[in-house]
Amino acid sequence: MNIILENIKYLTVNENITITKLESIIGASKGVLSRAIANDTDIQTKWILKIVEKYPQYSCEWLIKRDGPMLKNLENTNLPNPNLEIEVNYKELAESRKETIEIQKKVISYLEAQIENSNL
Repeated sequence: MNIILENIKYLTVNENITITKLESIIGASKGVLSRAIANDTDIQTKWILKIVEKYPQYSCEWLIKRDGPMLKNLENTNLPNPNLEIEVNYKELAESRKETIEIQKKVISYLEAQIENSNL
């Protein structure tokens, strides 16, 4: 069997998912990978790229050539820090809400003034 297809099978075992699930995750039609594995045929490069994008913890060299370790050293990768992203999102949300509150205060003041004028 083709090394890339074998490595894709190892990846699914390591991730505890089926080939069908992997097809779904990378956006491939059902059977794209499983047929290639069953028939020992090549797959399109775009599917390999999708796997690399969805599973950045796996070494590209390992996936394509089985060269080196299967998993990258996560300390040396440029993966985003999920905690940092959440912190930034909360800051953006807080700023947005402050702006909304200020706008609503102005609207309330305007409406209160109109009510006072209509009562006179």
